[in-house]
Amino acid sequence: MGYTSSQPKNPKGFNLVVENEEPIGQLELTFKEYEGRGIGYINLYYLIPEKLGMGLGSLLHNYAINFFKDNCVSEYHLRVSPSNNHAIVFYWN
Repeated sequence: MGYTSSQPKNPKGFNLVVENEEPIGQLELTFKEYEGRGIGYINLYYLIPEKLGMGLGSLLHNYAINFFKDNCVSEYHLRVSPSNNHAIVFYWN
């Protein structure tokens, strides 16, 4: 599995996840101001349905944590639909 960056301003924050030359997911990370301080923001975690439940979400999450740490950002946010129980369980574990 590899990551391909596609955004020049923040190239390590916008990634297409590729496996065997086929796109299987995407990860988008940015920086925002929140209540007067800079934070990290996760715009998108995405994996194609066939790749869910295989541990790849944890790899994306670890990439995000390290990305923010490498950029000296200790707080990051994301939004999730209250009806997306699978994602809520994943984020809170």
